[in-house]
Amino acid sequence: MSFSSDVKKELFAYDYKNGHCLIAALAAVINTNGFTGTYNGRRLIMIHNENSAVLDMTKSFIKRLFGADVSCQKGNITIDDEALVDKILDATGVVCDTDFSIDSPINLSVVSRNCCKRAYIRTAFICCGSVSDPNKHYHIEFVDNDYDHARSLKELIGSFGITMKIVERKNHFVIYCKEAELIVDLLNVMSAHRALLELENLRVLKGVRNNVNRLVNCETANLGKIVSASLRQIEAINYISKSKGLDYLPDNLKKMAEMRIMYADASLKELGEKMVPPVGKSGVNHRLKKICDIADKLKGDNNYG
Repeated sequence: MSFSSDVKKELFAYDYKNGHCLIAALAAVINTNGFTGTYNGRRLIMIHNENSAVLDMTKSFIKRLFGADVSCQKGNITIDDEALVDKILDATGVVCDTDFSIDSPINLSVVSRNCCKRAYIRTAFICCGSVSDPNKHYHIEFVDNDYDHARSLKELIGSFGITMKIVERKNHFVIYCKEAELIVDLLNVMSAHRALLELENLRVLKGVRNNVNRLVNCETANLGKIVSASLRQIEAINYISKSKGLDYLPDNLKKMAEMRIMYADASLKELGEKMVPPVGKSGVNHRLKKICDIADKLKGDNNYG
């Protein structure tokens, strides 16, 4: 099961305690998956979704709100009882169009309470939303047939401080977000708390993994610098030893040269700590640099000669 399916499964289990949130949820179903119109002089509401769980949820909303049973056939709910249609449209604020379309924004009276806003967004996600596997990338979206409704859904989500964008894709309007923190906030708005915790845990693991990688890369780079510098220093010391002997060096530099040969992979700090008496990192660096300068001068003199 995908992460998106897990989120929806959690949202399906949400238990509405009051009628006004149920009305907001039913309005979301009709606005995202429904059509209204007139056929043979009778007003109808048709709801289509290939997910039977969405249709079962819709039937439950209607039963709880109006005490009516509606039937479902081949992924469709058709409500042709005019009295029930009138009740549903009046309650949800959905406008009945004669051409079986939904071309209207969200009725603000239906989402006047914060809990109703959450119910609307939650149900809209169940009906037309999806969220990507956070192991791969961060992306959440709602796919809408109508621009006016898409814009009002974007604004409704924005009332919780969550910025979404709209793009047209294949004659649909997609409200989407790619920011992990905002997706977490949106999951919280929808009360998908288990999914929220899972996403947050993955974000923490990704952060730790990225930090470890950065540290490893940094350590590797530092180690490379140490090895490279050590090789240059040992080459210089060996050149002096072969051409002049280490006694050619002043006593403090001779001791440093011997220490570098003995501890080829030690850092400047470690070399300094092994000296008697100990020498600071800058002092070690200064002495080794002088040794390299002496070797360079000897090489130059020999080349010139």
